Amino acid sequence: MKVWIDLDNSPHVLFFAPIIRALERDGMEILITARAFSQTQELATAHGLNFETIGEHRTHHHFATRVVGTVRRAGQLAKYVRKKRPAVAISHGSRGLVLAAWMLGIPSMTLYDYEFISSRVFNQLSSRILAPSVVDPETLRQRGLDLHKFTPYPGLKEEVYVYDFQPERSVLTQLNLDPQRVIITIRPPAEWAHYHDAKSGLLFRALVERLRLEKQAQIVVLPRTQEQKRNLVVEYGMGSKPFQIAEHAVDGLSLIWHSDAVFSGGGTMVREAALLGAEVYSIFAGKLGGADQALASSGRLKLISEVSEIRQLSFHKTTRLRPVMNGKRETRDFVYRQIFDFAQASSLARSRVKTGTAKWPTQ
Repeated sequence: MKVWIDLDNSPHVLFFAPIIRALERDGMEILITARAFSQTQELATAHGLNFETIGEHRTHHHFATRVVGTVRRAGQLAKYVRKKRPAVAISHGSRGLVLAAWMLGIPSMTLYDYEFISSRVFNQLSSRILAPSVVDPETLRQRGLDLHKFTPYPGLKEEVYVYDFQPERSVLTQLNLDPQRVIITIRPPAEWAHYHDAKSGLLFRALVERLRLEKQAQIVVLPRTQEQKRNLVVEYGMGSKPFQIAEHAVDGLSLIWHSDAVFSGGGTMVREAALLGAEVYSIFAGKLGGADQALASSGRLKLISEVSEIRQLSFHKTTRLRPVMNGKRETRDFVYRQIFDFAQASSLARSRVKTGTAKWPTQ
């Protein structure tokens, strides 16, 4: 039985790596495609995944050009996958995969964890949708999802791979960081994303100027793309101390663990940091999703909404015990079982199509 998984963005590598290993252990053949975007390929290689690069990221600021780019990659994926004949297609928010699977008549499962993304393609063309249980189903319904397709899962996406994490010190050597001095990690906002809010940019610029005053701190910047990296140097003047822009993909979880403060424009990194017990701040100014709201309500994530809050920040060395467990094994087990059962059911339906006893479901 063959399962197709598309890695559309860097966080998807960490999410799917343990699931891929478990599926292979249980006898499934895995077909992996990856988009040339951010650190996706570099991380996939580091995790020992055998993948084919299909398509690349281009920063589109207009809806029409985004659509064209998505359709182009969907066509490239369909051309590559057609002869591979997977039983199912799985992704965490890959529009290219969903479109390609729909064109080829392959049942698809989509996971996403932010309810305010542009989800029309997922909601209409995916056979199944999984999202964290903290996401309000009524919001999903109002945004066009047939709730018969929807399965909530316990915990957060990041718990699939964070729950059994153990930190490594090698990242300190890689980045030449002194663990006795303050370490601050920053992930800039994704200003090209359709959900980006201009206020996030204003907060980020204020944060950069505030951190520039921390002359003794070691501030590691993790750009999302090469284009963003160049912009951070040219537009924000972050090419010299106290800032250090990472040149390659790093062990982000270990870096977070060794950091005394973590800032991000929202998304995966803030949730990873919150689960690891780090001092973490989000400068995301768009609509707050259920996942981030749950962490903020529990006190594990601090939300910054005003420049005045940034000016009042102070930093100091922190110490944390080596973690034993940072999340729920339940999350990984539940998500894995959903994917495994979906693949088995779709494969069985496909075999019945061949014998003329049933229809292969595409919706």
